[in-house]
Amino acid sequence: MEAAGAGNEKAEDPRAGLLNGGREERLGIDEVLAKYAGEFGPWQARQFALVSLAWMLDAFHTMVTIFADREPEWRCVRPGGCGGQGICRLEPGSWEWAGGPGVSTVAEWGLICGQKYKIGLVQSAFFAGCMLGELF
Repeated sequence: MEAAGAGNEKAEDPRAGLLNGGREERLGIDEVLAKYAGEFGPWQARQFALVSLAWMLDAFHTMVTIFADREPEWRCVRPGGCGGQGICRLEPGSWEWAGGPGVSTVAEWGLICGQKYKIGLVQSAFFAGCMLGELF
């Protein structure tokens, strides 16, 4: 009786369609894709291009903060020099940005010393918006 029960289990086995002449057919990812999804054709090329375009645009938004929010070089304009002091200890007007005030967002908006937290705050708000955008 148990032998008959064992035969019924094989017939109900969901892998029964994968059996090939009594042996299990082993397929790699490439074979499975070729067998069930087809070869790489114009439809797949279109999907690849559209998805790549979306990721490329997202990469531009992410990478702009690296270049726009850098702290540029500065130089002392006070007669007699600055005495090796840091930029935060100097009086306004005794130093200037080496490339001018439009070199980066940090230089343009004066995001130095006590204002540096605003750089990270903007980046965090951007990524929080990206996360919320994924949900809706």
